[in-house]
Amino acid sequence: MRIKGVTKEEASEEARAIFEEQEKRYGFVSNTAKIYALRPTIQKGVQALAAGIQASGLVEPELRHLLCVKTASINGCPF
Repeated sequence: MRIKGVTKEEASEEARAIFEEQEKRYGFVSNTAKIYALRPTIQKGVQALAAGIQASGLVEPELRHLLCVKTASINGCPF
């Protein structure tokens, strides 16, 4: 069973802002963002977690980049 994400038209104002940011940055809205938009509190929690990890300085930028590339590769993402 697949979970159907939120479309830009259905998204809350806050989720729509995130969609637009992703479209500007990547040229598309990720499926993950569409799913998170179903529950804005989860979306906020994920963003806070990511910001906390980045602000901690525990992950070097080069390692973060490598992790993003490897994750994209594993998931068949052309990103």
